[in-house]
Amino acid sequence: TAWALTVYDDGGGTALYAGGGFPTVSHIAKWDGSSWSPLGSGMNGKVLALTSYDDGGGAALYAGGDFSTASGVAASKIARWDGSSWSPLGSGMDAVVRALTVYDDGGGVALYAGGVFTTAGGVAANRIAKWDGSSWSPLGSGMNGTVRALTVYDDGGGAALYAGGSFSTAFDSGDSYLAKWGCPAPPDGVTSVRPLPQPGAGGIRK
Repeated sequence: TAWALTVYDDGGGTALYAGGGFPTVSHIAKWDGSSWSPLGSGMNGKVLALTSYDDGGGAALYAGGDFSTASGVAASKIARWDGSSWSPLGSGMDAVVRALTVYDDGGGVALYAGGVFTTAGGVAANRIAKWDGSSWSPLGSGMNGTVRALTVYDDGGGAALYAGGSFSTAFDSGDSYLAKWGCPAPPDGVTSVRPLPQPGAGGIRK
């Protein structure tokens, strides 16, 4: 099975990258338009999410999933490919990473990861976390269930990060299944989330 696709230029031209459960090239491979090639010796477990991000050292490919090594290098659930070698992102996560995206919350472009984990880089981060190129940080209190999808969207009020998954509370709010991060806090200052419509009101159903 292939679970993730993205496009990235490793310096040799734009190519398609695929991640998944396939063992032939150790769960991740590059398609240049005519043939497949491996990325080092790949991962020792499933790749479930892929994206590209520039942390200040140049654009790189980021992979998340259920692995503990990338080309033999210790990399817990998430790793960075610079076109020639894999490297970890701090100490990584304590459980599976299922989604990756890039977003600027006003403090600079950063990488966001979602999944099953409850720590990122040794810091408490419930199923969602931010990587600024050097360290991990949580997003509020996170979610009480798995984050399975992340993307950025501007609904007219400015670009915001959206998370979908199997959770019933998100960022200290009562949002279930889909939540928005990156909008102004309500008057009580408790949360950074604006609740989205709930089932029965044009919202998201399980």
